[in-house]
Amino acid sequence: MKKLIQIMGMVVALLATPLPALSQIEPGAFGYYRDALRYAQTSPFGTARLQGLAGAGSVLGGNLGSVVLNPAGLGMYNRSQFILSPSLNLQQNTNDFLGQSSRNEDTGLELGSLGVAIHFGNEALNTKGWRGGTLAITYNRINSFDQRITYSAQNNNASIIDAMLNRADLLFPEELGGIERVGFDHFLINPVPGAEDLYVSFVEGFPLQEENITRSGRTDQINIAFGGNFDDKLYLGGGIGITNTDFFLSRIYTETFAGSALNQFSLDEQLDVSGTGINVNLGVIFRPINAIRIGASFTSPTWHSFSEESDAIYTSDFNNYDVANFLDDNGDRLITEDTVLNFQQSETPIFFSDYNLRTPLKLNVGAAFFIGKNGFITVDVEHLNYTNSFVSSVDFNPNADNQTIDNIYQSTTNIRLGGEFRYDIFRLRAGYASIGDAFKDDFDGVDRSRTTVSGGLGVNLGKYFLDFAYAQTNFNESFTSFTFLDGTGPTASIDNSIGKASLTFGLNF
Repeated sequence: MKKLIQIMGMVVALLATPLPALSQIEPGAFGYYRDALRYAQTSPFGTARLQGLAGAGSVLGGNLGSVVLNPAGLGMYNRSQFILSPSLNLQQNTNDFLGQSSRNEDTGLELGSLGVAIHFGNEALNTKGWRGGTLAITYNRINSFDQRITYSAQNNNASIIDAMLNRADLLFPEELGGIERVGFDHFLINPVPGAEDLYVSFVEGFPLQEENITRSGRTDQINIAFGGNFDDKLYLGGGIGITNTDFFLSRIYTETFAGSALNQFSLDEQLDVSGTGINVNLGVIFRPINAIRIGASFTSPTWHSFSEESDAIYTSDFNNYDVANFLDDNGDRLITEDTVLNFQQSETPIFFSDYNLRTPLKLNVGAAFFIGKNGFITVDVEHLNYTNSFVSSVDFNPNADNQTIDNIYQSTTNIRLGGEFRYDIFRLRAGYASIGDAFKDDFDGVDRSRTTVSGGLGVNLGKYFLDFAYAQTNFNESFTSFTFLDGTGPTASIDNSIGKASLTFGLNF
């Protein structure tokens, strides 16, 4: 029974977030290699000022939104500050599945950023050397998983039952696992009498295939950091980041047949994950002259601890089919059991597991050039290697997932560019970010790199300031409903467009 629970749990893990089961996916991988990417990436976050610059702001300083990027910027504060940033997410995606297009939209309001900086300084002494520092506690929603994807089309080439037959080939019934085991239990695939490692099905015709995928959740990060100022030239900082993650996924896949012994087959799968993590970041900024700032920062791997539960329900709705009518070419019965099929339903036990995940460290370098008091141009270059992610657990063997991480992921370099123009109390900002594709080029041919275009404006009244920004992120992905042994299967192409509008209210004191 324990082995069966593990097998059925693997079915949920593999199907809950579909990707092509290509040759780079190691046999026996449960799907945790997907978590290595999901929890390592971030969406645009921070204050409206930072988002208006497309996230380029690691060396600017004096901005609570950039504490996660480089805590040395805290050393540039000369007073204390409080900020509050609500955000509105606008999710859109267009799906192309077997030549049929569909569109989904969703909106959500969230608390994007909250923070306070407490300044400790001795600027009034006008001395050389150490000139004080700033302690900051910030909250940021660094990733949002909210997404809904729906698509449907008539598939005149294959059914999931064809994949069951293909995956069961040369296995005896007692050796079956995964979705092919479901097919056997529901009489959708049946061993040939006298050759029980070969399978046939009485279901004829091709189905209307429909899929509904709903993802929700977020990763929040609280940072506690301190940055110091040495002679208004060198700024050093360090901090600790504590993450909290919740992720929920629901997937309902349905095949509907016309004029067949089977009316409909459906699977309903759910996955619920929650956990916490911790990382450390260190940074330095050097200002050789007032017009130039350069800096670098290091963010350690984030060590996550997750708990998950998953289950699935499989349903076959038959058209009162008498299995005695299923005959071979010689008129012999292919199913010797006497039964009339009406409704079959099975469900997995709730599968629980705990696991640890280490996501990659990040290295960032940045520079900013100030044009007097009229504004600035800034750039950040970030590097991380997704193959350095690692899964561990006492509840299952993650070796195949870790090997898959090595097989399919690569290192990326992300570039963010931003600029601000100042006129009196007004600020005008724009930015662009290019986020590299974490997948190797030979994985499945889908370019999953991301681009963000942003703009914003602000008003600085001295004691108070108000900023607004809008950032638009675009990227592609794909979902494969089921796969044959060679990794092929019906695949939907997803074109995502995510808008984020943020408003930051700030108080200097």
